[in-house]
Amino acid sequence: MSALRVAVVGLGWVGTHRHLPWLRRRSDVEVVGVIDHTSAKVERAKSLFRISEAAVAEGPGSVPWLDRVDAVTIATPPATHAALAAAYLKAGKDVLLEKPMALEVDKARELGDIARREERILAVVHNFQFARSTLRLRKLIADGRLGEIQALWGSQLSNPRRRLPEWYETLPLGLFYDESPHFFYLVRALLNADPRIEVVHVVAGEQGRTTPAAITLLMRAGSTSAQISMNFVAPVSEWHLTVIGSQALAVLDVFRDVLVVTRNDREHLGRHILRTTADVMTSHLGGVARSGALNVMGKLAYGNDVVIARFVEACRTRVPPKDISAMDGLEVVRLQHEVIDRVRVSAR
Repeated sequence: MSALRVAVVGLGWVGTHRHLPWLRRRSDVEVVGVIDHTSAKVERAKSLFRISEAAVAEGPGSVPWLDRVDAVTIATPPATHAALAAAYLKAGKDVLLEKPMALEVDKARELGDIARREERILAVVHNFQFARSTLRLRKLIADGRLGEIQALWGSQLSNPRRRLPEWYETLPLGLFYDESPHFFYLVRALLNADPRIEVVHVVAGEQGRTTPAAITLLMRAGSTSAQISMNFVAPVSEWHLTVIGSQALAVLDVFRDVLVVTRNDREHLGRHILRTTADVMTSHLGGVARSGALNVMGKLAYGNDVVIARFVEACRTRVPPKDISAMDGLEVVRLQHEVIDRVRVSAR
């Protein structure tokens, strides 16, 4: 079977550290070319990844070699996602699009309509649900190893001094809009249900800033409650998802791709506390060692390998890819805008 011929659109950090490296690892993918509106980024990526074709272009109409491409991956800023994806779909290309797929619910829905009308595959990069530790957690849940799932609790601490895209303050609720998709698709994946938002509480950020200081969401997915707390003014950056079971507790350390599992501490006596402490220390240190080794070898994928594998398979079979389809992307954008609408109402 011939290789899927792909071009990467957008050559910022995500395009050059996520899309290109993991596309190039696949023997069934040929990276034909790279595209960006900045010539310096185009030349750097072309040289660094030894790619034959390159184009400085704002859309498909300015790419002279586009007829040699079957599909594109889009890693540009969110404000450009809808227009670029629509243009490449209409140009007859399958599209793998970074999250969030659009800045408006109607635009996200329209992209799905265009993909169906053009008979093209449209997929969204919802990668952390396929990270090594997340897959392990999903298996523990499916096998009943945690007991009956009681709740899910997610927390994010974001240091404003860390590497952040220069455009994030232009988004609705700023950094919330760029990063909340990860929480929404992880809740859907882990609880196997679409969450319903019940409470939104926002603490405003500094005057003039779009990003809030903090935001907390109370949701319910099926019969299970889920709480997400995001703080954007922390001195450290951490990102955890805790699944609370009747028999055990599992904490997903998203940034490190580590899963910590500890048993029920029963009466919370001294020996029980020592046991749970040992559980936490051994699982976390062991996980950090494994992730660290993979990172050094350039093999810590954070689920991007699975996203690309599913996209390639969808391009072959013409069947929308499970968990990263246009409908999955639309549901995440819908949840984001439900939060935004509630914040606007409460601010009146």
